[in-house]
Amino acid sequence: MRTEPTFSRAAIVAWARDEGVHSLSTADLETALRPVMDRLRLPKGLLASMTGIHRRQLYGSDWAPSRGAVRAAERLLSKGLDGSHIDCLYSTSVGRDFLEPSTASIVHSALNLSREVKSLDLGSACLGFIDGLELAGLRLEAGLSEYCLVTAGENSRPLLENTISSLLAPEVTVKDFFGNFASLTLGSGGAAMVVGPSERHPAAPRLVSCVSLSDPNSNHLCRGDFRGMVTDSAGLLEAGVELAAQTFRRGVDLFGWTPDSFDVIVCHQVSEVNTKRFCQAIGLDEGKLLKTYPDYGNMGPVAVPFTFDLAWEKGLIRSGRRLGLMGIGSGLCCSMMEVVVP
Repeated sequence: MRTEPTFSRAAIVAWARDEGVHSLSTADLETALRPVMDRLRLPKGLLASMTGIHRRQLYGSDWAPSRGAVRAAERLLSKGLDGSHIDCLYSTSVGRDFLEPSTASIVHSALNLSREVKSLDLGSACLGFIDGLELAGLRLEAGLSEYCLVTAGENSRPLLENTISSLLAPEVTVKDFFGNFASLTLGSGGAAMVVGPSERHPAAPRLVSCVSLSDPNSNHLCRGDFRGMVTDSAGLLEAGVELAAQTFRRGVDLFGWTPDSFDVIVCHQVSEVNTKRFCQAIGLDEGKLLKTYPDYGNMGPVAVPFTFDLAWEKGLIRSGRRLGLMGIGSGLCCSMMEVVVP
């Protein structure tokens, strides 16, 4: 069995989020789709009733994904962390400014970080940020980094607008509509975290352990690019919750986790149905989870750090609490990380 990582001195020493500057309600989204929904005889209120999403925040159409990441990182650095100490940068966004260069290089330049900083893109769909935290923690444990910055920025507006446009075509069928349904859940935002040494930041949330599993034979269930995204929502849900249950059992076997181990659950959120099924599959108390999907939609890899920051702001994360950072990325991949606040 592959060895799973544990951490002795890696901590999340700083974090910040950035919210999209425009709000789009699900009701307004349905208004834009009304011609096709009427033609296909789909009921009014379908999107909200099926997803539990009432609105989402969006950036402008011309905003590059890096911009949300940079805004979050700038907010993080303004809180007092010295950027000169950062020696590694991971950009974990699904969206990218260009196929090349790396989005990390653009974030790196915008933040005016040292040329000695090792920067690169990490991609694992909606799971990318947790993977970034894991690798940042391992670099710290190995003595390769002092402070590692992990960022993500997503601008879903171009994909959303392309999806609306394609769904309004006269040949679109009910099957086509629901094949593009997941694209209508997307929101925008940015997030940044810095992983650093716990001995210098004794009050910082500490990384403890992490488990991961994959189901690569399900890679066909969700495929997309900037033009659009086609998803087998039902198939993805079933395969995803099964993988989540298996991944959690790995944590049970290796680290003695139980559904009651965690005081707060911080997870990637797609919709109401997905979130409920995720919690049911593991046996988690849904009340321990701060729900961000109703007001922000599915923010991809931004969701976990964004929700972490919001939960901290609301006082849900505080001293003595044990956190579970959890996510599933299409492909499929699942990771779960234990974090403890001293």
